[in-house]
Amino acid sequence: MTTSDHHKAAARHAWSTGRYPSLAPNLLPAVARLVNAAGVEPEDAVLDVGCGTGNAALTARRTGADVVGVDLARRMLELAGENVAVAGATDVDLLEGDAEHLPFRDGAFDVTVSNFGHVFAPDAEAAGRELVRVVRSGGRVAFTAWSPDGLVGRLTEVLTDHVDAAVEDPWAHLRWGDPSAVRSWLPGTRDVRFSRRIAQFRYASPAHFWREFAEESGPLAPVVGRLEAVDARRALRDDAVATLEEWFADNAISVEYLQVRAVVD
Repeated sequence: MTTSDHHKAAARHAWSTGRYPSLAPNLLPAVARLVNAAGVEPEDAVLDVGCGTGNAALTARRTGADVVGVDLARRMLELAGENVAVAGATDVDLLEGDAEHLPFRDGAFDVTVSNFGHVFAPDAEAAGRELVRVVRSGGRVAFTAWSPDGLVGRLTEVLTDHVDAAVEDPWAHLRWGDPSAVRSWLPGTRDVRFSRRIAQFRYASPAHFWREFAEESGPLAPVVGRLEAVDARRALRDDAVATLEEWFADNAISVEYLQVRAVVD
């Protein structure tokens, strides 16, 4: 198994076993802003890459667009299927697929969106090329990524102080929050626009946020799980919660992210 294959297998496991649905509703405002920035219009063909529980796909569908969602984790697709069924949007197509090798022809879509999804692909250059490749000339690519100089970056520093990253690069997905890196990973685009945004996660305390974010959902849970000693886990938790206190006010954690929109040549 190659390093890339290992990353993808680990990602499938992480996103399938955690409680990501407990976090996803906090990102609904970011999803709405993303779809709006992408300029999604009725009858547009839209691809949601790393669709997760389907929030961006559903938001795009409500504009009247024809939507396909792709995710690496089958469990995420099952959750997305449940959500589109509740919304009565059963015409949203949901497919298992790899952001580095999207199973669509060149120029198949008017828009690709990815809400904190494709950024976890191990090969950033391949993921960027694919986001662009499947969009027609004049179409749009839009996505969100956590900022390396914001809270997620600070928590990554805390994490690397306590946990051996092994084969993973804990900073890899954060590089999508760096405009200079993004420009190099979106070949064949123009009019690239960057917007700094804030996502608010509503919790009763920083400790509640840490439990959901790091211990019970998403890709961090397996990493934190490497700490077998109770004292080691407690030390990580204490440092993380102390850091989160700096971003906590009015029962919310404010997390910086970058919103990107580009036009395909």
